[in-house]
Amino acid sequence: MWRFAFPAFAVLLLNSTVSPAADPELASFADTGTLSAEIIPAKAKRGQTVTYRVTMTPNVANHVWTYPITPADARQSEKTKIALPAAGDLIFVADAKDPAGFTWAEKPGETLDGEKFTKQVSFGPVTWELKAVVSPKATMGAKSVILGDRSRFQGCNDANCVFSRPPDLPAATLEVLDGEPVPIESQFVAAVEKALGAPLPVTPPRTGGPELAPQPDRPAHSAGLYPPKEPKPIDRYRAELNTLKDSLDTSAITETSKDESLGAFVVTAALWGLISLVTPCVFPMIPITVSIFLKHAHGSFRERMKLAGVYCATIIVVLGLSAFALLRFMATLSVHPVTNVLLGLIFMVMALSLFGMYELTLPNFMVRRLQSKQSKGGVVGTIFGALAFTIISFTCVAPFLGGFAGISAANSTGGSLIAVPTAREIAGGIAFATAFALPFFILALVPGLLKSLPKSGGWLDSVKVVMAFLEVAAALKFFRTAELRIFSPAEFFTYDLVLAAYVAISVACGLYLLNLYRLPHDEEKSNIGVIRLLFALTFLTLGLYLFPGMFKHSDGRPQRPNGAIFSWVDAFLLPEPKHLDWGTDLPGAVERVRTEGAQTGKRAIIVDYTGVTCSNCKYNENTVFPQAKVNELLDQFERVQMYTDEVPTNLFTTDPGKDAREDEARANDDFKFDVFKDQRLPLYAVLQPMADGKVKVLGKYDEGKINSPDKFAAWLKEMQAQTKK
Repeated sequence: MWRFAFPAFAVLLLNSTVSPAADPELASFADTGTLSAEIIPAKAKRGQTVTYRVTMTPNVANHVWTYPITPADARQSEKTKIALPAAGDLIFVADAKDPAGFTWAEKPGETLDGEKFTKQVSFGPVTWELKAVVSPKATMGAKSVILGDRSRFQGCNDANCVFSRPPDLPAATLEVLDGEPVPIESQFVAAVEKALGAPLPVTPPRTGGPELAPQPDRPAHSAGLYPPKEPKPIDRYRAELNTLKDSLDTSAITETSKDESLGAFVVTAALWGLISLVTPCVFPMIPITVSIFLKHAHGSFRERMKLAGVYCATIIVVLGLSAFALLRFMATLSVHPVTNVLLGLIFMVMALSLFGMYELTLPNFMVRRLQSKQSKGGVVGTIFGALAFTIISFTCVAPFLGGFAGISAANSTGGSLIAVPTAREIAGGIAFATAFALPFFILALVPGLLKSLPKSGGWLDSVKVVMAFLEVAAALKFFRTAELRIFSPAEFFTYDLVLAAYVAISVACGLYLLNLYRLPHDEEKSNIGVIRLLFALTFLTLGLYLFPGMFKHSDGRPQRPNGAIFSWVDAFLLPEPKHLDWGTDLPGAVERVRTEGAQTGKRAIIVDYTGVTCSNCKYNENTVFPQAKVNELLDQFERVQMYTDEVPTNLFTTDPGKDAREDEARANDDFKFDVFKDQRLPLYAVLQPMADGKVKVLGKYDEGKINSPDKFAAWLKEMQAQTKK
């Protein structure tokens, strides 16, 4: 028996010693192998064609394999994906393809529809090549080029698969040489022109140096001192900001962070509420509502005051909560593309209703319910009557409530969405709603004043149409804001298109007020009043005034009509993002001042917290900063812009991807609130690196929109003087 048992045992022992161990589980992409990239040649002139090579080398020790871009069998789902980065200093002119003639290994695949197929894999290095052209607009020097963050490499073994993430993508280095550009190969000319968005320049652009003249679409102080920066992994960028935050001395701003404009803001909120009363949805209801109070009070002054008080309190609660909610969340929601699309659609629906295309009404079951409750009279009936009135009038009230909330979003000083509500938000909401409800109470108190109110009539139809035009204008602004957050630059709601629409809206509104055409709900009229004529001339003048802004000078710079009104409209329409020649790396600026401040004379840093969709930011940057008295003072500081919604693509040497640019903006916004406890946008602050390693915050400016350039210049002088103490 043993002579048979021993050979069997030996066979089992032999099998146990030579059978391979189970593949180790891959914990991260680093376990799958190495991913490297290079540009051939590594030094090239503008216009020259280069080859971008990316190589995946599977880890032999972990029995890893990888996959092709285009498997021979279309049923194979495992693939490599190589996404091209956005055009920058290097313009990719062809998609990546699997290496020609490469021999792929075969691995038994899966069973699909009862049929087995074989997968293509590689257990050894695979190199993919992409053709690219050095941009004719590239600046000289070393560049770092990273593939698009949607690239997807993967390594697998029998245990599991691991996919690459954007931080795993390697950078390839290219040095752009000085000298005249070389001619672009003919087969790539169309791709390069498409990437540049314009025909190829006849002569090469100037590329830097302190004496560089201002470029078109740039403020006068632009000097080519801050070239685009290399992308950084978000974890590294946040770590740098946190290190800087730990070194900050903020004692100089602890007593100046309070809101000093609460009174003015409350008055503004009340004015918005009062203006909302003179609308076709509200004004005709004022005498009707007061008459109901008088009827149900049966001659009792006390009962009349009680019903009027309940009616007004209900309006204040409903509108106040609406105003408060907008104030609380508008600063955050106003930059989200989905919010802006929804707001644009809502305003278009309301505008078409005001034009007379259809009538917005409550559902019949709700109307019947509210009427039955209201007809009972008393406190309950009054509450339901106020609710019905508030809901029905919202078509006309919403634009003013939204405008009021927009002001707060541009100048708010609050915290995060979960923070305790600020006095500004609470007082603003109450002021808007109280001003809207107060006339009902006053007229109930003194019914004789009803006789002095203007009679409802055709003039309200005119107000309705003018409001509809304004709502269309607001909708276009919302659509443009949304597209700026989705595409960069905008493809459909461009600045030029929306400005042209504003010209058309102004002219159409003026012609309507002159009675040159009528809409479905208008009465027949043979003449117009003086007030209507003046408003008509105002709109026509505005349209003619804005019209030159649609054209450009011979050098490509847009024409800008003189005056504050065009500056306001220009900022409101959010001009296409442009490089102000400010840096965007605050930690790097701090280090630069420490090491070079003595030679450059720049001992402090001015930080501009801005945004792609921030109208007040655009106004300051396009109207205030270029003024000589401000420009000269700004040039005495190291200048840094910190975007808080999305960092524009053109501020990077290569586009790191939309997600990465939004992550950096969120990091900037978090840093701003952690340091300054202030959500105002724009926000301006001055920092000074000190000899002891600390960074002192010398101060922050007390306004968002700069209403007085002289005051801003005086603040800059004060900050500059403090750096010399």
